[in-house]
Amino acid sequence: MSSSDEPKLPQDVIVEILKRLPVESLLRFRCVSRSWRSAIDDPRFVALHLNHSALDASNWYLLCVNLWDPVQRLCSLFSNESLTLPPKSQIEIPFVTLPYCYGGVDGSCNGLICITEIFRHGCPEIKTMYLWNLFTRKHKEVPRSGLEHRSLSVSVGFGFDARSNDYKIVRIFYVLKYNGGFLPKKKKKRTTPQPQVEIYSLSTDSWRSLECEVPTLRRGDRAVFLNGNLHWFAYKFDDLGNEVGYGSIVLFDVAGEVFDEMAPPEEMSHEDGLDNLIMSVAVLNDLLAVIISVSGTVDDPEPHFVCSVRVWVMREYGVPETWTKLYSSETSGEEALGEVLQIDGFTRNGKLVMEIDDKERVFWNPITGQYANIPISKQCDLVTVVESLVSL
Repeated sequence: MSSSDEPKLPQDVIVEILKRLPVESLLRFRCVSRSWRSAIDDPRFVALHLNHSALDASNWYLLCVNLWDPVQRLCSLFSNESLTLPPKSQIEIPFVTLPYCYGGVDGSCNGLICITEIFRHGCPEIKTMYLWNLFTRKHKEVPRSGLEHRSLSVSVGFGFDARSNDYKIVRIFYVLKYNGGFLPKKKKKRTTPQPQVEIYSLSTDSWRSLECEVPTLRRGDRAVFLNGNLHWFAYKFDDLGNEVGYGSIVLFDVAGEVFDEMAPPEEMSHEDGLDNLIMSVAVLNDLLAVIISVSGTVDDPEPHFVCSVRVWVMREYGVPETWTKLYSSETSGEEALGEVLQIDGFTRNGKLVMEIDDKERVFWNPITGQYANIPISKQCDLVTVVESLVSL
């Protein structure tokens, strides 16, 4: 029997098989034939594979990135089920400058990771952004816009524009005051510059300015992407312009390129007079979530330390009336968790990752109420990432 007489699978059956395979296998199968290479590289197949991959919890990972190590640049990939075990794999970061750089992760979307590297050998510091798909081992340096400067603080978000099938980075620059704080936009009695907003489009590989007003965002907060929007917490100011806590949730529509605001849960205020309040926006089971951590010393009946963690979810996106308290945990005395310094967000299987006062990372399983230490350096940035073929 000649090769032409051999039975062949229909193309749609081949696609159904291929979409279920890991990226590593698909990259090898591109070498089978021109037709397979063409099929795997087809943007329609890339989107089909991503949609299927995102539905499988085993394709979601917690990525630990450390750009502070002066000797080597390795990131660790943890499966959702093994946060307390050694990483599944370690991958060299291919684009950093040793030994004079530091930086961190700005966001993750559809398998692409946005990272800022800050080169500090000399003055001023040089900031460079990269987009990276660690599964395909491809990365791209984002061109500089000219606004990068060490005297500016910046909030960054990274998301997907489904309307134009494009990935975008939004940066909001704030001029710093002499004491290191932000210049809030609503201080009418001062003639201060408005925050500068710029958008990077992967499809055009260029930056452009966006003329708009935006509230002053919480410093250091990483934007959360959900339902086509990026989300941050805003600062709240008193009449003198002093920061007095958390304000609204700020949204940025990646497709429409407009800012909006959303009311947080009504019960998010500083409770019981405790000292430390940390709030963070996150995604839990594809719902917008707010995590509230309150800790400090109380005197009833005698002085003791208390730490409380609460989780709220918005049952119907965009409708503040549907905020619902989902989980709550309180520890005190010798069993107290400690002061929460940072909330990293939820893993795909619903575990909340936090940094506590002794600079350890812990995760909290809200179903069982159990806490456990994670063997991750305090200098690491953590981000959830899904396996994908998305190209740069």
